[in-house]
Amino acid sequence: MSSLARYHGRSPRYILSTEDDSLIRVAGPKQTPWEEGTEIRNVSLTGLAFTAPDDLCPLLGEVIKIQFTPPGSKQMACYGIVTRLDNINNQRTLVGVHFYKMEMAARIVLAQGLARRFKETQERGQIDDLLNRAKPSISLRQFPEIMMMTVLGAAWCMLILGLFHFQYTGMAEFLKKFF
Repeated sequence: MSSLARYHGRSPRYILSTEDDSLIRVAGPKQTPWEEGTEIRNVSLTGLAFTAPDDLCPLLGEVIKIQFTPPGSKQMACYGIVTRLDNINNQRTLVGVHFYKMEMAARIVLAQGLARRFKETQERGQIDDLLNRAKPSISLRQFPEIMMMTVLGAAWCMLILGLFHFQYTGMAEFLKKFF
């Protein structure tokens, strides 16, 4: 593992989900742009990590131009310094890039897209917590209250039924007197 990461500050990473566009287009100073075999693994305000085939992999410390679609945003392009190279297997390498002189407008677009995704992820987690929360069971301490509510509910129902019965039977007797 080669790394310049300790010399560059890092931000929290957003790991791309299946609905995110994970394709990245890369060009080095002496290379034509290429995108086959690349896939973004995570992105933050300070950089991103992507996989690349070994034969097209940039060099450590190289400044490359990258074009990608941030989560929840439109496609953007910027420069980045290769700060990390980790071999995944014999043919693929994980490339860590620190954004280099990113324009303020692009940084704002990236920040808004990441904030939106972090909020959606947090809300989704809260909803999952609510759905997975155990149903409250009735404890013995609540038993007297439940019994009192049951007795009051039954008394209320009997009172209403009695009033309706009296009203209808009383109305029938009242009508018999006059007709």
